Amino acid sequence: MMTIFVVLFGASQAGTAMSLGPDIGKAGTAAENIFRIIEYPSKINAIEQDKKPEFMSADNIKGVIEFKDVWFRYPTRKEDFVLRGLNVKINPNESVALVGESGCGKSTFVSLLMRFYDVDFGEILIDGVNIKRYNLHSLRKKISLVMQEPSIFNYSILENLLYGKLDAKNSEVK
Repeated sequence: MMTIFVVLFGASQAGTAMSLGPDIGKAGTAAENIFRIIEYPSKINAIEQDKKPEFMSADNIKGVIEFKDVWFRYPTRKEDFVLRGLNVKINPNESVALVGESGCGKSTFVSLLMRFYDVDFGEILIDGVNIKRYNLHSLRKKISLVMQEPSIFNYSILENLLYGKLDAKNSEVK
């Protein structure tokens, strides 16, 4: 009797395990795709930049931002240009609003300024210097970004303010 139960139980469990076979295959394929993306070399390498002295520090920038004939398309959508010949100049202490329907390039404008992507054609200048010449860490420390749907961190207001600069003095926080 015990042998019959073992065989029946074993067969039942083997059938259950075999039904997971396709899911295991899909999971393996998904993992390969994820690791291929993670291991894909970035064209904008902040780690390598830190080792090279030819990149400028952005510590003393005044903040004249200029987009000169900028054309850009996302790497995943090579057929569609998001920006086509954009020319914009923003002077220090000017307030600028980027307004438009979804997909018109507002977030792309900021992503290009922070060098999450590089332009296809044209150039972006800060104080007359192409942003590709600035050290990436230094440049990003000088730009504050609040996304369209900001999330409040689970800390005090002080800790949220210090998130971007941990060593800020009290006068800077105020």
